[in-house]
Amino acid sequence: MSRITMLRDRIKNGRPSRHLPAVGLFQAAGNRALIEFSPLREGTFAANGLLSDGSESLFRYQTTSTAPVFRYSFNDVMFDPELTMFSSHGAPIRDVLYTQPPAVLDLFCAHEDRPIESCDQTAWAGFDHWNTNFYHWVAHTLPAIRHFLKAAGPDDVFLLPALTPWQTESIELMGLARKHWKITHAGTRYRFPRVIYTDFIRGRTDFTASETAVETSHMLRHAAGCVSRPGSRLLFIERGEAANRKIPNEAELASGLKQIGFECIRPETLSVREQIRLFSEARMVIGFLGAGMTNISWCPPASVVYELVPSHHQNPCFLPIAVRNRLYYWADLIETGVTQEDHTSQAVLPVNAGRIVAHAQELLDFSRTVCG
Repeated sequence: MSRITMLRDRIKNGRPSRHLPAVGLFQAAGNRALIEFSPLREGTFAANGLLSDGSESLFRYQTTSTAPVFRYSFNDVMFDPELTMFSSHGAPIRDVLYTQPPAVLDLFCAHEDRPIESCDQTAWAGFDHWNTNFYHWVAHTLPAIRHFLKAAGPDDVFLLPALTPWQTESIELMGLARKHWKITHAGTRYRFPRVIYTDFIRGRTDFTASETAVETSHMLRHAAGCVSRPGSRLLFIERGEAANRKIPNEAELASGLKQIGFECIRPETLSVREQIRLFSEARMVIGFLGAGMTNISWCPPASVVYELVPSHHQNPCFLPIAVRNRLYYWADLIETGVTQEDHTSQAVLPVNAGRIVAHAQELLDFSRTVCG
């Protein structure tokens, strides 16, 4: 059953809403403060985006976006961590849905009989509804922590979900003192006199050359004890047992890549510190679109990233990470046989392992010309 279907079923069983109509962030806050504005930047493509067999990199003409990033402050706030939804003066704030269906607004109102914990501190929004996904956590929560460390008051708290061990480790690496952690739990609502919401949480920097994201990467590399030097390791990120977008002949591809010197890795088996240190030593990274590719955030400048993008989910979210970190990028479109756009379906067709290995070899040869 899909998340949307479950939400609709739960709404049917909820009580009619007595809340005010939903409002926008700017309407709820009355004002906003600019955090950053990122310039438009083009990607730097390995082999200038063209290989000897005539292949052209996917996203070759894509640029980063220039969306400004703001923070908003609103009062008399109720927070539902299960829905990652806020209200101000009783009115749900629709702009914080972030890829969730509008039905969540109704469910938020249907939760009004849940227990409430009242807090007297200013709280900062800290996570989205996909917070257990490594990409979303690194792209949204950790930059928000970086900004919190620069701008928050001494008694402010940062809203967090019930944490996994790897999430806890990442927060500790960011240097956020425990006194600022406000752990929230599904099934309870939280009332605050004031909440500050930053655009990081709703993904407004996903496609920008965000300076805050760059600072976050540098902080984590330093905290993990990385040394600034050119990388030498060749890494292939396996999908392995990942539930989404599985590849039927990944073992064949892995075997071919091993023959030209690549290590096959599964980042989810490593601690956050180990992931950062491993990718900080990379000369070249190959991987299918997925959360594991977030680790290119730790690669040294001039490393080569070769992304395999499924035809049914052509999301360019890793190109901006390559741009921010001054990496060479190349992407192949992989025909999966899936007929509709979605981000979860397994590939129906096997990949052309020989073609990918040949492209990897040519990109590896390119990396030797720029990395020595």
